[in-house]
Amino acid sequence: MKEDEKNDMPVFVKKLSELNSFHKEGWWIENNLNVMREKLALVESLVYRPVTNKNFNTAIRAIHFMVDKIPLMINYMDPVMIVRARPNYGELFSEQADISYNSKNPEKISAGRFNRPLEPLFYGALAVDNPKTDNVLASTLECCKELQDDERPPAVQDITIGRWFVTQSFPVVNLCFDEKHLAGNKGIKDATEMYLSELKTFFSNETYKFILQFMKFFSELSCSIDESKNYYYILNAFFFAIRYYYAHTRNTPIPGIIYPSAMTGAQGLNIVLVPQAVDRFLYLDLVVMYRFVLVKSTKQYVADICSNFVPVKNKKFTITGFHPSGDKNRVFYY
Repeated sequence: MKEDEKNDMPVFVKKLSELNSFHKEGWWIENNLNVMREKLALVESLVYRPVTNKNFNTAIRAIHFMVDKIPLMINYMDPVMIVRARPNYGELFSEQADISYNSKNPEKISAGRFNRPLEPLFYGALAVDNPKTDNVLASTLECCKELQDDERPPAVQDITIGRWFVTQSFPVVNLCFDEKHLAGNKGIKDATEMYLSELKTFFSNETYKFILQFMKFFSELSCSIDESKNYYYILNAFFFAIRYYYAHTRNTPIPGIIYPSAMTGAQGLNIVLVPQAVDRFLYLDLVVMYRFVLVKSTKQYVADICSNFVPVKNKKFTITGFHPSGDKNRVFYY
C-alpha cells in the first residue's frame, strides 16, 4: 500500500503530551482538513453501497489515509480478565481450541463485526463497573444471538464460558465513544475524557471536532445492532487498515480493538483480537457451563451454572458435574 502523504504520527506513544516538540502548524491535518472531510464522507457513503471488493479496497485506502493523520485513542491491556463464550449445540468441549478463535474449521467462518469471511478472530468481553451488565452476559449474548431471536428463540441453550487472563501488556485501539457506554464505565470514561482533553490542547477547534466525528462514526458502527453486511465490511476495512498501518508504517503492531457491546445496548465492553495476540498474550485457566432456559409464555431466559468450574491444563480440560437437559423435544419451563 502506497503512502498518500508524508507521515505525521511518530512511533506510537501512550499520551499526546509525550510529544514535547509538537507545534500545531506542523500537523498536515490542520492545513488540509477539507481533504480529511472528503475521505470520511467517502467512507460514510460506502455504508450504503454494495459490498464489493472494489468498495472494500476503497474503504481501506481512505481509512489508512486518515489514521496516518489522526492520533487514535490507544489503551494498553494490562493483566485483566477476559471471558469468551461459545454455544455448545449438543457438544461438550474439551480443549482450548474449542472455545478460542476458530482454528479448526475456518472455512465455516462468515463475515462478522470485524472479521472478513474465513478470517478467524477472537471476540471476548471485559468487565465494566456498570451494575446493569456483566462480562459473562455480554459474551453470551454476543456469541449466541439466537437468545434474542424474537420469532424462534431456543427453549434450552447451553453455553461454555472460558476465563482468560492477559499475561503481558499490549496496545489496542479504543472505540468507546458511545455516550450510553461511557455513562456506565467510569474507567473508560475517564480515559476518553483525558484523550479528548489532550486533543483540544493539541489541535484547533475545527480539527478537534473532525477527529471526534471520525471516532464516533466507527464507535457507533461497532455497537450498532444492525448486522448488515455493509456495516460489517466498513468495520472490517477499519480493522484491516489500522493493523496494516501500525505494523508496516510504524513498526508497532496493534492487534485488537475494544468497543461497546451491541447486544447489551452498548452497556457491556467487548474486545476483538487477532489469533497471534491470543497465542502470545492470553492464558485460559478456567471453564464453566451455563444453561439458559426460556421462561414459559415469554421471550426471556433464566440462566444458571450447569457444570463444575474446571481448570485448564496444557490447553485441555474435562467438563464435570454436567447433566444433559433431556430429550431434544422437551421444553423446561420455570
